[in-house]
Amino acid sequence: MIPDKERYAIRGGKEGYERLLLLARERWPETRALFQRAGLRPGMRCLDVGCGGGEVSLEMARLVSPGGSVTGLDMDEVKLGLARQAAVERKLSNVEFRTVNANEWNEPNGYDAVYARFLLHHLRKPVDLLRRMWAGVRPGGVLVVEDADFDGWCWDPPNDGFEFFLRTYRQVLLRSGGDHALGRKLFRYALEAGIPDPQLTVVQPQYTTVGGGKTLPWTTLEAVSEAILSEGLATPAELASALASLAQFLNDPHTLTSGPRIFQLWSKREATRA
Repeated sequence: MIPDKERYAIRGGKEGYERLLLLARERWPETRALFQRAGLRPGMRCLDVGCGGGEVSLEMARLVSPGGSVTGLDMDEVKLGLARQAAVERKLSNVEFRTVNANEWNEPNGYDAVYARFLLHHLRKPVDLLRRMWAGVRPGGVLVVEDADFDGWCWDPPNDGFEFFLRTYRQVLLRSGGDHALGRKLFRYALEAGIPDPQLTVVQPQYTTVGGGKTLPWTTLEAVSEAILSEGLATPAELASALASLAQFLNDPHTLTSGPRIFQLWSKREATRA
């Protein structure tokens, strides 16, 4: 049964921050290339919707300096507190973080660049957010979105723990109001939101080396373990067995994982003619 309102099923707080930090660092090269294609430059006023631990917000702040600024929005005050601390440690004074629910955010014509990553697949009404994001882009500005299609995951050789991870994560997202396959729908949803001529690229990470990004399937499964158990999708014993099987697989240098397909979309709003 799909709920009337979505729930963020992945554990937040300090543990959630550490997982997002790893994810952001692993995906940064592709995200930086996306920002370059989209035309992020010094002097821009930027917004990062659903910024999580703020790692991408902090990197954006470097890209738009001097003269630019970044605001990160998220619901998790613990993560935002850690993000503020990281900004101080890195001596970044052109970034701020606000506690805001993305479903309640609305700032028309407020920013030169509006960005969201891996947020829409958690939402029941992603087109509504895309419409508000586009409205938030000033003339001459740009909207940038990244989201995943989790059907893109693959691995070799076969592993029961990996099968369990994908099956239960899809179910958790569905029961929380999300959509594990949203990435492939991003182009269509952008058009439905009235975003003209969206540009699109697709990237897909792969890992063989133990550690780093190769750990993300395990950390993600562990981070949704409470949701899996509360929804009755598995018993504690089944979950523990899957985590152990997946850990053994990921700690083997002879195994391969390929992450979800990541769809990257951007669209520039026409500048106002003089």
